[in-house]
Amino acid sequence: MDIHDHGVWVDENEKRVQCKYCEKEMSGFNRLKLHLGGTSRRMTPCTQVTSTVREAFRDDVVTKEEPGLTPAAPKTKRVGEVQMGNNDHHKRGRREEDPYVEEEEPSKEFLLSNKVQKCIGRFFYEHCFDDFSTVDSLRFREMIDATSLVGGGDGEMQLKIPDSHDLNGRMLQETLKEVKDHVKKIKDSWADTGCSILLDAWVDQKGHDLVTFVADCPAGPVYLNSFHVSDMKKDVTALTSLVDRLVEDVGVHNVVQIIACSTSGWVGELGKSFKSNNLNVFWSVSVSHCLELMLVEIGKMDWFGDVLDKVNSITEFINNNPLVWERFSHGTVSSSEFEFEFVRPYLTAEKILKAKKNLAAMVAFASPELNKEEGITVCKLVKDSSFWECVERLVKSTSPLIRSLHLFLTASSQHVGYVYDTMDGIKESIAEELNNEELCYKPLWDVVDDVWNNHLHSPLHVAGYFLNPAAFYSTDFQNDTEVTTDFVSAVGCLVQECRVVAKIGGQLKMYRLGKGCFNEASQADQITGIAPVEWWTQKASEHPELQSFAIKVLSQTCEGASRYNLKRNVAEKLLLTKGVSPCEKQHLEELAFVHYNLHLQSCKAKLM
Repeated sequence: MDIHDHGVWVDENEKRVQCKYCEKEMSGFNRLKLHLGGTSRRMTPCTQVTSTVREAFRDDVVTKEEPGLTPAAPKTKRVGEVQMGNNDHHKRGRREEDPYVEEEEPSKEFLLSNKVQKCIGRFFYEHCFDDFSTVDSLRFREMIDATSLVGGGDGEMQLKIPDSHDLNGRMLQETLKEVKDHVKKIKDSWADTGCSILLDAWVDQKGHDLVTFVADCPAGPVYLNSFHVSDMKKDVTALTSLVDRLVEDVGVHNVVQIIACSTSGWVGELGKSFKSNNLNVFWSVSVSHCLELMLVEIGKMDWFGDVLDKVNSITEFINNNPLVWERFSHGTVSSSEFEFEFVRPYLTAEKILKAKKNLAAMVAFASPELNKEEGITVCKLVKDSSFWECVERLVKSTSPLIRSLHLFLTASSQHVGYVYDTMDGIKESIAEELNNEELCYKPLWDVVDDVWNNHLHSPLHVAGYFLNPAAFYSTDFQNDTEVTTDFVSAVGCLVQECRVVAKIGGQLKMYRLGKGCFNEASQADQITGIAPVEWWTQKASEHPELQSFAIKVLSQTCEGASRYNLKRNVAEKLLLTKGVSPCEKQHLEELAFVHYNLHLQSCKAKLM
């Protein structure tokens, strides 16, 4: 590729050349090559050049370098080269024309300014996606200037603030490379831990069906891809093929399970098809969504009638008449602080129940507000003993589910080793709350079992239960036919080599009996306070095949993509923007890749 086709002379006497793409001027065609190829840290890369031209000149520079040097690394002075005198003009000329002249070490000011730029860039890529106009505003620059003054240090130092051109150009490419390196490190860990693919599906305001996929593992979550599926949502075969291709891209040997965000619509149909046709990857639904289904179904049972609506009417009265309520209590009775919206009505019912005495005192007080229609309704409810019996029964029936949801909100409890045991614990707690009266708790058990059997249950959860030493070595462990059958099914699904399956079978005997390396490791003090996957890593090295299988099972999450709060408008812009050129499309893809992975990296840091 001829460099002269990509630049024009501005002044041949001074050897000034102008880039045809961004119109930047520089001295000579040699520097234009570096500008177009983006291979020198001393030359601002062209942000308007096509990827084909950029790669061509990047390769051209690499082939002309001495062995062992990268495009971005300047050469040191050649042996035997003598520098005559101290001619500044001569040195400046050499530096302009020769990209390999030895440079001075970057100054402290340069390094600090570079760090500031990188931090600003990451902030915009994570929180502003592709609207970088704020960085050009006067107020933003005043804020940065004021911050640097407050920070102390050398008041004379000038920190270069990037502009929107920088954020869309060279800084995006630098951040993209860093993010790709970060993602590669996580992908490299999949060989040991495997990963779970989380599915986040939604319908936008214009009715488009969209979905984003994230791969999750102990090393951290990574963004995989987003798709517009409106045209295929009624074609289960096409949807299954889409997921199969995604699994193949990640590596069938790496993917342990897929966790869906819903049980209805095209996601629900896809789940049924996938479970019946795929023998190597498990399908499950986010545990928080399954707990939501249970709570909603319990709330709709005839036992409870319209008790949640009645609780809501009391709450509205209190919120509308705070002065009346303040005479008898402090604070509100709403529960807006909980992360999941679907839990709040049940927590509000619990608070109303705890405030029963204060509410009775309030309605006994001769307040004008209580004589209005809304107040009269509240007074009747507060004095109705059947209403309070219903509220109490609802709270007792749902509190075990809410406690379990709290448990799964902690990062250390979001793996498959806790699901099976927790579901049994929920049923036992409901029975205890309702005084073990079968007529009371049996219908609630049916709700839990229905969601568990149809949506949540997977042999992977049973394998996690079996391999969780805290559960296995406890006196409550249930080693029944279901557990044995599902565990064997999990081994058959995840381990393809018959030789390895046979070894795992032999090593399981030692684990079951607590012998060999498991003798001391099975003691309570060796299990308490340590995550199951760490226990296997530290205690089971004598049985590498079983150890490897246990680590892969116990490394899987049971929670879906909702915990990462992905910004869906990013995928919407990427998938639904029309009339863009291939270069603009690539630019959007790079921005989405950087945005989502920086966001997921921040989420991972918060969970640790």
